[in-house]
Amino acid sequence: MRRILLLVSAILASLGVAGCFNPFSPVIKSERVTTVAPSPTTPQNAVKLFEWCWVNRGVEEYKELFTEDYVFLSAGLDSAGNPSREIQARRDDEVRIAENMFIGSAERPPASRITLNFDRNFIPFPDPRDGYVDSLFKSIRTSVDLKVQIDEGTAFEVTGYALFYLVRGDTAAIPAELKARGFKKDKNRWWISRWEDETIASEGMIANVTRRAWPAGANTTVRATFAEVKAYYLGRALSAYSAAASKGSPPLAGAGPTTARPGRD
Repeated sequence: MRRILLLVSAILASLGVAGCFNPFSPVIKSERVTTVAPSPTTPQNAVKLFEWCWVNRGVEEYKELFTEDYVFLSAGLDSAGNPSREIQARRDDEVRIAENMFIGSAERPPASRITLNFDRNFIPFPDPRDGYVDSLFKSIRTSVDLKVQIDEGTAFEVTGYALFYLVRGDTAAIPAELKARGFKKDKNRWWISRWEDETIASEGMIANVTRRAWPAGANTTVRATFAEVKAYYLGRALSAYSAAASKGSPPLAGAGPTTARPGRD
């Protein structure tokens, strides 16, 4: 978590030097590539829709991908230096990140360019967790090749893997806002209920990043994880990351371990 905070602070400092963003006059992107979005009728198509949303800045479609009890987890180290996984975002955070990154807001200018490539063919496997019925729950692991251009001179590069857990629509926890729009239990629709970050970053690159603020016009590419990119675009909640990290607590309120409850209404 400390590593994420240092990285984000360095990025923010560099953009402050460049003077490229005025929060009182935010840049909002209204255009996007108008390709047809995949329909999440299978686990494979749900992951394809995720990829499509990032490339095409599909905020509304992105909101319709995640269950009410969705969690994002990333690898890290506990206070004793042992590998651990902690919840770093929930559905509301995921939506806010997408809004800030895809179209921009008063919190963040939008990314100037996003490219994301997953595997061309996804193979769904049974959910390996105890109590998850094979016909209702699947997992898909894919390679990741992501580049997020923050501005003309600074970019994140992300490589590694992402592990998605998917649930069939007739047993998924549908968000209240989507229920209000008419979304119902549907066995022909699949949702993402969990995303585990397995991307990697270059420690050498990060060590250099945390020691400098980049001058305007510098061309700098940061090798980062999905979690670090998301932390940067989380905007207001960055203070929550900082406060929690300083106390050795989970980064978000209520982000402790969860108990899986297959078949939630």
